[in-house]
Amino acid sequence: MTVPSPSRAVPSRARVAAALAVSSLLGCSDDGGPAAAAPADAGVDAAPACDPHATVGPPTFSDRTAAWGLAGVRGNRLSTPDLDGDGYPDLVVHRVYSNQRDDLAPETPRLVRVSMNRPAPGGGRTFVDRTVESGLFAPREGSGLRSAQLAVFADVDDDGDLDAFSGTYTDPARVASPPTDADGDRSELLLNDGTGTFVAGPPLEPHASLAMTTTAATFADVDRDGHVDLFVAGWYSYYGFSSEGTQARLHLGRGDGTFEEVTSRAGLLTDSLGHADGGNHRPAYGVTSCDVDDDGDTDLLLAAYGRQWNLSYRNDGAGIFREVGRADGYAGDPNASYADNQFFLCWCTLHADASCPAGVSPSIACPSPADSGWGASDTLPWRQNGNTFTTACADVTGDGLADLYSAEIHHWWAGEGSDGSELLVGQRDAAGHRFIRSGNAQAGLVWPRVGVDWNEGGIVAALADVDGDGRRDVLVGASDYADQRFLLFHQRADGTFEETARAWGVDHPCASGLALADFDADGDLDLLLAASTARDCGATWGDNEVRLYESDAAAKARFVTLALAGGSGVNGAAIGAQARVTAGGVTQVGEVQGGYGHFGLGGDTRLHFGLGACERADSVEIRWPDQALTTTQHGVAAAGGVVRIER
Repeated sequence: MTVPSPSRAVPSRARVAAALAVSSLLGCSDDGGPAAAAPADAGVDAAPACDPHATVGPPTFSDRTAAWGLAGVRGNRLSTPDLDGDGYPDLVVHRVYSNQRDDLAPETPRLVRVSMNRPAPGGGRTFVDRTVESGLFAPREGSGLRSAQLAVFADVDDDGDLDAFSGTYTDPARVASPPTDADGDRSELLLNDGTGTFVAGPPLEPHASLAMTTTAATFADVDRDGHVDLFVAGWYSYYGFSSEGTQARLHLGRGDGTFEEVTSRAGLLTDSLGHADGGNHRPAYGVTSCDVDDDGDTDLLLAAYGRQWNLSYRNDGAGIFREVGRADGYAGDPNASYADNQFFLCWCTLHADASCPAGVSPSIACPSPADSGWGASDTLPWRQNGNTFTTACADVTGDGLADLYSAEIHHWWAGEGSDGSELLVGQRDAAGHRFIRSGNAQAGLVWPRVGVDWNEGGIVAALADVDGDGRRDVLVGASDYADQRFLLFHQRADGTFEETARAWGVDHPCASGLALADFDADGDLDLLLAASTARDCGATWGDNEVRLYESDAAAKARFVTLALAGGSGVNGAAIGAQARVTAGGVTQVGEVQGGYGHFGLGGDTRLHFGLGACERADSVEIRWPDQALTTTQHGVAAAGGVVRIER
């Protein structure tokens, strides 16, 4: 069905106790495909009263992997960009291997894959392998497919399609720099011709020539000049030998596929030293770009590993940043005690110290000597935080401000001073903007802890309204340990959460990859999960299987999707644009993002909203990421469709 483009202003609403959320969906047209834009219609009567939170019941997810042509697909990192612009999300998959090319031999497992979403024979949709034809992993030199571990997508040359940053993790213990011909793959920019076929763009320096432990990237227009920029981070310089991370780098886009590195002048320069005051390079496993304080510009978040402080970079509007992580609460939780760290307790068996808890013995078999697992740096504040893998950013509580969910790996032996996965609620008052930690017990976001030697393996996360009730849910992939699985925390009417993954049909252990998209264009979000075989997970999965769980939520609630396009000072994919959608008196807020989290999550640039029992959104307001932060108002958007809005 064709739907009208919205056209009326929408007031922001006050915070409500029950959360609301931007959701996900993709509509349909008369021919069964996504609907095209229709002219604005400001003359439609106001929508009748409706309940935007009402659904017929919870969704059920069904394993439809084979039906979608994904049986035998293996990988750990999943991204869902629409590579050919046909309105159906495609699939890009990476495996964990570093410094290894896929030689395309039949007996060799695929390390990278591009699968296009196509009509299936006899009806429906299916994925078709187009890895080689896509050119996304074609090396500049040699044969086979490039070594690559992540991809994020945006329109870097403003020609209307999604281009790619393809990140290569180069292990310095295995590969020399400058590289030899055999191990020379580096991170690349790839330009799309509009059909999902890519060619190598201009080399992105210094990534194109230096061996880097690239782990994360995000696109954002940080200076609102109408061209997307690129923020890239890496892990340790030499893992296992020091705590030193690597310099995260910001590249300003020129709009023609070329970039200029501006890390220093943008205020993002760190150092190999400076751990005590937080000035050091961080080993990062994820980065995120979003407008955390709702001032119209894009801020940057860096998720640090090794229980080091996370970094929160606030944008001044011109692309100059100030780090405020410890002040705004993102750096780590306030618990800096190591009294229950088992390696500290082992240290205490050989040392009489006032900090050692009286009468408490370690619960592990201590190393030999017993104090060798505990060092001087372990007592310092910069080592009492989390192993953060992914930070997802969206308005969960429904007050119009972005909230964060950080997925963390937390081990029993590290004690409660090590941060666990948690929701960080954005708050603004007379004291300024900061994040308040929700407290998992109070919020209902408690992770199951199995046995005394429990683990919490938070690696990937997403914030989305999967049941269409107008409230955003929390989805987490937990991995690498035998007691870990995919978790789906459904948000209740009072703003607390309940874990519902198995009840809703998803029992997926060791979920190392996560993606959400409306693959079949029926309006609701389908779920892709990958499987880890690391550590204990190898006993559960024989290989890194990818599974697609199809949702039936569209039969139980209504949805609408916004497809925003740039122009007139706005980058081509409208990354950084904010939408406010009102239905039944409730306003939901969504922001177009350019990839986030652990090894590049996301990919689909459309904004998805659940409308509950409402047949339409009464109004839509778009704030565009141009110099003036232009706001446009639009009219009614019917449920079940895709509304395309161009700047």
